[in-house]
Amino acid sequence: MDENMDAEEIRAIFRFSALERDMISSFGIQGDLFLPFLLSLKSGGSWSYATEETKSIAVKDVITYYDEESKTGYTLEKIYFFIDPEVLAQEGVVRRLEKCGTKEERELVERPYIIALQAKRIIFAEVNPGSRKITVRELEKKCIQLKGTPAYIAAHELEHLKKGEVEGIPLWSFEYVKDQ
Repeated sequence: MDENMDAEEIRAIFRFSALERDMISSFGIQGDLFLPFLLSLKSGGSWSYATEETKSIAVKDVITYYDEESKTGYTLEKIYFFIDPEVLAQEGVVRRLEKCGTKEERELVERPYIIALQAKRIIFAEVNPGSRKITVRELEKKCIQLKGTPAYIAAHELEHLKKGEVEGIPLWSFEYVKDQ
């Protein structure tokens, strides 16, 4: 821990960790499966995790709410956490640049615009910086359709589970064109 932390900050971290542990245990799911969720919450981004028995992914989406009158807002983060996800359907093809893991540069990949996923369990969280609340609940439905950015991210994380490494066309295969 940082030597500049005071005792109250350390107590706050322990309180948060205890609440986090209680939240995880309330779902009756083995703790390591929650790693993608926790990484998404604490480090940002989307993550995947797999053992020989099971797998999980966390897919993050963001929406910014802004009040023109008060000139203030916040960005709501939505985290979709899937245990044993499977693709039911995909629609469309979007070419996009992605950077992943230890790779130095982004690569061109193709992702579906819409993806329908089925999972053994789907847990949904909203992280609201405006109210400083993390609301977590299990969805009753076992399948969900994602569109746009969350669909791309889900496909990316599923590729990790299937192939390990995400593969695409290197950025250096692009050509610079000077606009006159």
